[in-house]
Amino acid sequence: MDNGIKEWSFAFFDLGSKESARRVRLHRNLRRVGAALHSQSVYCMPYSKGSFDVLKNLDKDMFVIKADVGVDEIDELVKAYEIFTTSIINEVDDKFEALENAKASATDMQTRRGYTKRLNKMYERLEHLYYIATIGKNTEAMNKVDTFYKRISEIDFPYLGR
Repeated sequence: MDNGIKEWSFAFFDLGSKESARRVRLHRNLRRVGAALHSQSVYCMPYSKGSFDVLKNLDKDMFVIKADVGVDEIDELVKAYEIFTTSIINEVDDKFEALENAKASATDMQTRRGYTKRLNKMYERLEHLYYIATIGKNTEAMNKVDTFYKRISEIDFPYLGR
């Protein structure tokens, strides 16, 4: 990741214990839009106008700011975002065995539908990972996405590689 990312978006929220379902939904939505957990109830992501607007519209009670980050703090934020990106990479990687198994058992209309559903979900995961890698300027993660796409091709069209 480029350590030169100086503009970051931060999202802050404080939801009480009675709002646990809302808090869980908010955590999932923050992750979905590409925000990494910085500390308890604080998320961060490299700033862009689009991502900032998305964060602002996630929840009416969330406070979102843009900040120019000093050199001393950048490493901490970059590390948090790298951890987040790595967790997404690992989740995607873990889903490949299930995709391979679904392809192997896709023998009738019902099991083919199950495989197609898993395949479409994998493409969604890869789009999400690529988005996160792009906003974080993480070329290693972008390259990993390319590797994952090749792996899908090997699963979906095994006869093309031979």
